[in-house]
Amino acid sequence: MNRTRTLAISMVLLTGTLSAKTNPNVIVILGDDMGIDSVSAFNPRMGLKTPTIDRLADEGMSFTDAHSTSGVCSPTRYGLLTGRYNWRSRLKRGIVGKWERPLIADSRLTLPELFMANGYATCMIGKWHLGWHWTKKGGGVTQKLAEIDFTQPIKGGPNSHGFDYYYGDDVPNWPPYAWRENERLLGTLSAQMKQGAMVGVNAGPSVADWDFSAVLLEYGKRCADYVRGRKGKEQPFFLYFPMPSPHTPIAPGGKFNGITGISEYADFLVETDWAVGEIVKALDETGQADNTVVIFTCDNGPSPKADFAQLDQAGIHLNVNWRGWKADAYEGGHRVPFIVRWPGQIKANSRSDETITLTDIMATCADLLGTDLPVNAAEDSVSLLPVLRGEKREKPLHDIVIHHSGSGHFAIRKSQWKLLLCRGSGGWSPPREAEAAKKKLPMLQLYDLASDPKETENLQAKHPGKVAELAGDLAKAFRDGRTTPGPRQNNEGWPNTIPKPIVEKFPELADPKMKS
Repeated sequence: MNRTRTLAISMVLLTGTLSAKTNPNVIVILGDDMGIDSVSAFNPRMGLKTPTIDRLADEGMSFTDAHSTSGVCSPTRYGLLTGRYNWRSRLKRGIVGKWERPLIADSRLTLPELFMANGYATCMIGKWHLGWHWTKKGGGVTQKLAEIDFTQPIKGGPNSHGFDYYYGDDVPNWPPYAWRENERLLGTLSAQMKQGAMVGVNAGPSVADWDFSAVLLEYGKRCADYVRGRKGKEQPFFLYFPMPSPHTPIAPGGKFNGITGISEYADFLVETDWAVGEIVKALDETGQADNTVVIFTCDNGPSPKADFAQLDQAGIHLNVNWRGWKADAYEGGHRVPFIVRWPGQIKANSRSDETITLTDIMATCADLLGTDLPVNAAEDSVSLLPVLRGEKREKPLHDIVIHHSGSGHFAIRKSQWKLLLCRGSGGWSPPREAEAAKKKLPMLQLYDLASDPKETENLQAKHPGKVAELAGDLAKAFRDGRTTPGPRQNNEGWPNTIPKPIVEKFPELADPKMKS
């Protein structure tokens, strides 16, 4: 990243009194398409064991009501790295597309920049999926494959947003199929990957003999090597490991191919736990575990590419406790595992039922560093540190939490109440919106998760006052540009995916500029 910009950011931050010697290392591990029911510590009916992730839960604090900020991939990554809801960016639905420009604005403070400004080494190994500046043949940038000069540096990625070092293949089922280190592709794109070479794989340029099954194995090794390489160094480190698994292509490697005798997906889940284990083992073997905060979480719920019916027959139940799956506004789309381990600092085998989101990682890390965030950063992030320290609280961390589906439908949570601004799932599980409209289902859904965690009884007609209250809370979050205390901020465009009939019913959800 630009060092001048780093210095400017560090001048804005009010660095605390902790020295580099006492600041802990921080590792954030982000699973891909892996809801809370995919971890055996949280789901007795899981059917497979995730022993390493379970160990983190045994040795740290688990949050049972944690949520990704979106039901799909890149929006959640935006929220994690910025502490800001993804729908405040230009991306109002879906994901960042192939060859698309960066989603994170240059002026926006990110989590790795926060660490860098406080003296940390910063490393990312894994999946970015937040866009790049692809160099155009002859100069400039482009978003068209035919115009890209792959021999030139690729800007706008992890190194442009606070990471000293990056290694990965970006989106594992998208071209170009090649490793990239920092801002360069490694190898020559001399081959073409065929569409559907594996489930979910897109056609495009590739190095010769690209091996999907080698990706997670390589990541696990490199993360462990990075941790081992930090042993004895005075400078603390921040490692971000956004995993490619168990997202498609479902490609278990080495000894993991066939290890369960159930399915490749089951094998891939076992390998996912192994990759987490490589990091934990490296911390243990180098004596760094006690001075390292490990956060494990995931970007959204499980994907139907797992073949739920096949897994159910084998006794593996990945969506048994919550309705829906990846992309949905229902709980199964965004309720994810969230575990924080810090030996000696966080009580072992503890649990919290606070409603939290992945945006909270940013404020938590700032609090950990004794650093105040600028007023125009991390607008939807609340520190979890008081809860992690076991402090008693009279009020919840969040008054409201906002959910967002893959197709841009909103839901808002307040205490046990959840309002969905959609007729169906808002995503991929039945009923999808078109089907729900044909069935003439109500435009709004209200659930009491305390008595109805599987969202089976729509109470919107019985509690119109609660519906209006939650719609008003959502409108305020739009207008304020934040859900935390502080001066009003601007969204990048208005959250304009709310259906017109809902806006007509609740005019406060409309863009104020449109009302004048």
